[in-house]
Amino acid sequence: MTGGIFNRTSAFALVAAAGLMMGGLSFATTSAKAADLGADDLEARVAELEATTARKGNRKVSLTISGQVNKAILAWDDGKDSDAYIVDNTQSSSRISLKGSGTISSDLKAGFYQEFEYRDAASGTVAYDNSAGKNWDTDGFRTRQNNAWIESKTFGRVTVGLQNVATKDIVYVNLAPTIGSDSDNNYFAGFKATDGNSRSNLNTSVFWNSLDSSRVEAVRYDTPSLYGFIVSASFAGNDFYDVALRYQKEFNSIRVAAGIGYAWSGLNSDSSSNRISYGVSIDTTTPANSQVLASSTGKSSKLEVVSGSISAQHVPTGLYASFAAGSREITNPNFGAAITNEASYFYIQAGISKRFLDYGATTVYGEYGQYDDFAAGATFKADNTGSGVRIGSSTAERYGAGVIQAFDAAALDVYAIYQHIDLEAKDTAGVDLKLNSTDAVISGLRLKF
Repeated sequence: MTGGIFNRTSAFALVAAAGLMMGGLSFATTSAKAADLGADDLEARVAELEATTARKGNRKVSLTISGQVNKAILAWDDGKDSDAYIVDNTQSSSRISLKGSGTISSDLKAGFYQEFEYRDAASGTVAYDNSAGKNWDTDGFRTRQNNAWIESKTFGRVTVGLQNVATKDIVYVNLAPTIGSDSDNNYFAGFKATDGNSRSNLNTSVFWNSLDSSRVEAVRYDTPSLYGFIVSASFAGNDFYDVALRYQKEFNSIRVAAGIGYAWSGLNSDSSSNRISYGVSIDTTTPANSQVLASSTGKSSKLEVVSGSISAQHVPTGLYASFAAGSREITNPNFGAAITNEASYFYIQAGISKRFLDYGATTVYGEYGQYDDFAAGATFKADNTGSGVRIGSSTAERYGAGVIQAFDAAALDVYAIYQHIDLEAKDTAGVDLKLNSTDAVISGLRLKF
């Protein structure tokens, strides 16, 4: 018995000794090879290996990469022509984002955010005639955000760079996971308003606007959350200021989210690409596709916007409703006394978002919006020729419905959305321009990563 144990122990010892010898020889060989390399050679080899290795940040700053791909088919009928295009859904575009942060102290941290968008066939820019390649844009890559921030748990966050200003998305508060259906609607933005069988000079988007702010080079401050409230303020070049209040809370089985904002823009007669126009054209001569702010004499103008939205959802049933509204006022427009300098709208969406299937939540909704006087001041040319007439008042009514099915295992949303818009406009003499209605169905899929 003792001999058996001894024999097994001896065999194990021999194997272990052989392993150590082989390891020693391997180490010696590796050490010899390393000794043959100089310090510069070693550094070059390390740099080469690092260059071919994907890393998640470094030892000090984390890095997270995320994004989505959203492709769809847009079928449309503008009362004169109809067709179908393969598009990127501009309302929730294909994009990729990078974000990271590092800790300075127990109270402070700093970070960055970059977001890039792919819109080779943007649904907001396709038009009735894409024979010239407007449906596919090889230059459809653009930077959406590129900023850095520093944040204190006690005092809040300051962000500098290309970013959402404080009131950005304040009109899109919606607790349901809808896609490309909100108070804005740019599926028809590139199409021309039609008058009978004639196609005018005006894009249909001139007749409505959600009064959403934009992304520009700005400085923004956000307070810490206090009882569900967050206050934000920002400043951008060309005399733009805004402030916003956001709120989110859950009471028993009711979730509520809301936001309201005020924006002021002092607009002069000089041209600039870094403006937040809210659908208003900066022009020093005559109106083209939109309203004109600055007069030909160089008189300065200013624009004020008040806007917001609220959404509530009953969690057990999934029933929800969302409401948005906004008002825009222009001081010193180049309109003339017969044309209003104010425009406003309201929008409502209601439906249900609930997990009826094991795959993920199903969302079904209906929507309605009315947009008044956004085209007032624009020059309308029925057949895109001649001097045209000035629009004195306008109304756009929008009806829609949609269904979205989530597939959680693949981070996939499949959707189909129908939208109808009635356009009405009168010239300064009160004559009806008799515009056609527009219909569209967009269906596609959004895959997140």
